[in-house]
Amino acid sequence: MGRKPRIEYYGAIYHIIQRGNNRNPIFKGEDDKQYLLQLFSETKEIYDFKIFAYVIMDGYYHFLVQTLNIPISKIMHIINSKYAKYYNQKADRKGAVFKGRYTSTLVQDETYLLTLIKYIHNKPVFDKICESIEGYKWSSDPFYRVNMEGMVDIDELLDIFSLNRIDAIKKYIELMEKEPLDYETIKNICEETYIIGTKEFKKSVERGSDKDKLSLNEILSMVCPSQLEFHLIKTGSRKRYLTEYKKKYVELSRREGYTYNEIGKNIGISKTSVVNIIEE
Repeated sequence: MGRKPRIEYYGAIYHIIQRGNNRNPIFKGEDDKQYLLQLFSETKEIYDFKIFAYVIMDGYYHFLVQTLNIPISKIMHIINSKYAKYYNQKADRKGAVFKGRYTSTLVQDETYLLTLIKYIHNKPVFDKICESIEGYKWSSDPFYRVNMEGMVDIDELLDIFSLNRIDAIKKYIELMEKEPLDYETIKNICEETYIIGTKEFKKSVERGSDKDKLSLNEILSMVCPSQLEFHLIKTGSRKRYLTEYKKKYVELSRREGYTYNEIGKNIGISKTSVVNIIEE
């Protein structure tokens, strides 16, 4: 069977996994792991993507990222090429450093971040490297625990818990440490599939290669009976009768692969408000 094609669009979220060639350790010391983080951080500054989570082990790494204007293929090519050159020069060797191309699982939207981040942060525990998440320093877990702004974009996840940051961090820690994780089931979902999301989203993505993606304004125009309703929704009107059109707009936009943030931004409302529209 041939390889699945890369699915790339503005705002796409990916769970990236890259393993060492022949299962060899490729991050032998702390300086190697630090250099990979430096590469991600520097590339992020240039190409403006988000990092939601990561873990770096001796033989592989996981990153959860969201791309904006630059496709994931270009970002990963730059990072892996630079690290391979660094590794080979340091070890005075030649040849492949990584096991083929990286694995990228497309993630539907922010609603799946909780499960993925819990899975990524627990990798050292399940690999028996340490007994607790806090016992491993080469993951993004500390960014969340101490509310550290910087390389990791912590707001997306913590805001799901609560807009009160103290409460959000407390709930984050409870999720990481207290709620059980069916590791084998989650591993199969996170590592053995190439799309994580609803059946509708998967079908939409699979159809996407055969057609151009509709813009959010095109979708809104389709669901509104006239330009009046289109204008009212775009300008933030809260008239009750507009709810059915907003709901249809959200549903169709989700099928096209847009995130709650993108859908809300297009009509001037928050991600939370978008979710509330669906639940009404």
